[in-house]
Amino acid sequence: MILEGEGRAPIAQPSEAQIRDLVTSLASPGLSFASLTDEAGNYLQVAGGRPWCVVEKREVSPLRHWRAHTESGRRPYADGAKIRSKAGEIVLRADEWILLKQATDLFAAFSARKAFPDFVRWRSMNSTLGLPE
Repeated sequence: MILEGEGRAPIAQPSEAQIRDLVTSLASPGLSFASLTDEAGNYLQVAGGRPWCVVEKREVSPLRHWRAHTESGRRPYADGAKIRSKAGEIVLRADEWILLKQATDLFAAFSARKAFPDFVRWRSMNSTLGLPE
């Protein structure tokens, strides 16, 4: 696996501690985006910062792109609110705001090739991104 963070050198085969440290560093000066990619090219990415972020995953075979959302919990913003990162603004639905602590748990699960925690659900982004359904 390769861990990448905006403005940081990539880390090959990162430990769980390195992953958690980088993801929780979002919103530090110069860091608003991170990703973790496996050997097949599947990845998990996060943008935003404390306390809220957006998490997406990409599966390469078949090509699918998903955005994390939750069925319950705090809804800090209404549908259409934007999260800002250095890559630009991302429009989110009310249930797509993920706490940074939750994002670290998602990254740890992906790294360990384990099932994602029960709090998360995944919404297809294929049509939004012009990918085949």
